[in-house]
Parts: sequence; C-alpha cells; structure tokens
Amino acid sequence: MIQNTKNRIAHGIGMLKKWLDTLEIEDYTQLSEQEQATYNQWEQVINKEPNLDELKDFLRKQLVVLSKELREAVEKGEDRRALRISARLDNYEAIVEVLDEPERSREVIIANIKNLITNK
Repeated sequence: MIQNTKNRIAHGIGMLKKWLDTLEIEDYTQLSEQEQATYNQWEQVINKEPNLDELKDFLRKQLVVLSKELREAVEKGEDRRALRISARLDNYEAIVEVLDEPERSREVIIANIKNLITNK
C-alpha cells in the first residue's frame, strides 16, 4: 500500500509537470496568482498520504451514525434494514478494533515494563 501511494504521488506530480510543459512554463511561479493557487491546491491533494488517525476518526463517526440509524430502524420496525445496519456496525467495530490493537498492545507492554522497574 505504501509503495502504491508513493507511485500515485509521483504520478500526480509528474502530471502537474506535464501540465506546465503543455503551457510551455518551466516553473509554476510563472503562472498567474489564481493558477498558482490552483497548482498549490492540487499539489497538496496529490501529496496527501493516508493518515491512520483520520481513518480511525472517520470510522468512529460512522459508528455513531450507524448506531443512530439502527435505533431508528428498530423503532420503526424495519427489521431488514436494522439487520443490514447491524452487520455494517459489526464490520466497522471489527475494523476499529484491529486498528486499535497495536496501541492497546503497546500500552500493556509499557505498563508491564513499569511494573518490572518499580518491583525491582
């Protein structure tokens, strides 16, 4: 995944350079202010790499939304919809659990090390 992201970033930057070449411009500073702003915005988007914390935040927000939808479906007696939402909730919860596992493990190990230090 990391290599794919780096390849996509390199490809995107290459496309920006090709765009400048088609305009017969050597450096983006030769663009108008508005074009430079667009160029900078595109470059920021192209260079943005996936962020695990942002993904976790998104998933947790989805859990809140789905929990609300599930309550509404149950209240309205929409059993099939409630079942689908419940399955989605289970999937999101499992993903969050997998993403949180390294942090939980790290905290347990640090706590064990502290105990070893204080009980020495």
